[in-house]
Parts: sequence; structure tokens; C-alpha cells
Amino acid sequence: MTLGLLIMSISAFLVSTSSTFFQVVLFYFLGGVGASLFFSSGGALLAELNKDKLGRVMGLYNASFSLGGIIGLNWVFLDQLLGFKFATTLLSAITLLSAFTNLRLPNYFPNWEVIRNVKVLYFGIATSGVWGVYYVVGELFPTFAHEYLHVSDVEGGVVTSLLLVSSLVGGLLGFLGDRGNKVKLLLFSSVMGVLPSLLLYTNLYVIGIVTLGVFNELAISILYSIVAVETKGLNSSVGLAEVNSLNIVLGTWLEPLASFSGHLAWVIVDVAALLPLLVVFKAIRTY
Repeated sequence: MTLGLLIMSISAFLVSTSSTFFQVVLFYFLGGVGASLFFSSGGALLAELNKDKLGRVMGLYNASFSLGGIIGLNWVFLDQLLGFKFATTLLSAITLLSAFTNLRLPNYFPNWEVIRNVKVLYFGIATSGVWGVYYVVGELFPTFAHEYLHVSDVEGGVVTSLLLVSSLVGGLLGFLGDRGNKVKLLLFSSVMGVLPSLLLYTNLYVIGIVTLGVFNELAISILYSIVAVETKGLNSSVGLAEVNSLNIVLGTWLEPLASFSGHLAWVIVDVAALLPLLVVFKAIRTY
């Protein structure tokens, strides 16, 4: 986790000193590597220290990422006030400080036996479409709203940013996973985290964005708590990294699918996102 923060700090500093587009892309890629290391190890540490309330903790963990996203969106004001170079260097310094504050935390080593747990694989594949819908809506709704709903680019962008706010709420609801059947809640929240995208065809698109954000984040939070349970008290960083990688690798393909689907984008993406959920039933047999 500390290594991930250090890499992100270095990445931000290098971005601030970049002079070419290629350098910016390269150093942002480096930042992504650091973020991946931080995400899985940070989640595993929280799971290890809070085994009796995994749903709540994983929900809060996801909510904190949404809060960070909101701060990140507003960082542009610092860019305008201080200049991009100084504002990005400041971000690097804050990240470096965060790394040092984590040095005294327990150091749990990854347990690679988790990779043999086929249920973790099933859950990762099953939820890839759920993750993908959130990604696609965040990336493409402003353009869709402009082209088909005749909404201004500014308004479309503002409405889309509500995904982060509603995701924050969804993460805070993660405690529900500690009060009932996690798999049933995962299925329910996954469906509810996908279907509201159909409201993006109507004047109720704001409700669609908010509802999708809440339930989509809840679904992913429950997914992480299930993975933590599957590790049976062992370090879950490998399991979290596995499902996160599957979500990204498989879910990202929904964006080009939506891009080439035109006005039918949300219908086609919803079908493609919900079909993988059937894989959950293979895991339920032994869950």
C-alpha cells in the first residue's frame, strides 16, 4: 500500500514536469500502477482488521474513492489559481505525506492461494458488466445527452458528475451486506445498478444517473466484501486485485460497444452487462 502511494506521488511530480504528450501519458500510466497496488493492499488491510463488518468497511472504502473523485474534479480550481505545475506538485506532496503516515500500519503479505478459488473468478466475471455500465455512462452520457436529448455539454457534464455523489451514498450503504445474504444483495443491487440507465432516454435522466450510481457502488462494495469472506481471514489483496482486474478488462469493452450502437447504446449495454450475472449462479452452488 505504501509503495503504491509512493509511486503515485512520483507519478504526479513527473506529470508536473512533463513537456510532451507522450511523457504525460507515460507518467499517468505509472500512476495507474501505483493506484492498483494501493487499492488491493489497502482493501485487504481494512478487511483483515474488520472481519466482523466487511460490508460496512468495503462500502466506506469505496465511498472514500468517490469522495476523492469529487475532490479531483474540483482540483481544476487549484489548477486555475496556482497553475497546473504547482497544483500537481502539491498533489504529489500530499500523496507522499499519506505514504509516510501508513508506514506503521501492519504489513500483511499476499496469499496467492486465493488465485485458485474459482468462486472469486466467477464473481469477478459476473460483475464486470455492472462495473462497465458505470464506466460507460460516466464516459459517454455527456455526448449522448448533447446529441439525443439536446442538453448542453456543460449541463451533461454536471449531471454526469452526480455519479460520484450518488456513489458516495451507495458506498455508505455497504453495511446492508452485514445484515443479510450477501449474494442476494449483490444480485439485486447489480440489476438496480444497471437498468436505471434506460432512464437516460427520458427527461428523468437525473434520476437514472443518481439511482445507477447508488446501487452500482453498493453492488461493487458487496462484491469486495464477498471476496474478503472467500479468503477466510487470509490476506485478500490478491482476490481484490483479481476481481478488480476482471471488472476493468472485461467491463471496459462495453464502451466501444456503446459507441457503435448510437441511440440504442443503453439497451445494448444493459443486455451485455446483465448476461454475465448468470455466472453468479455457478458460484452460489458452493457459496
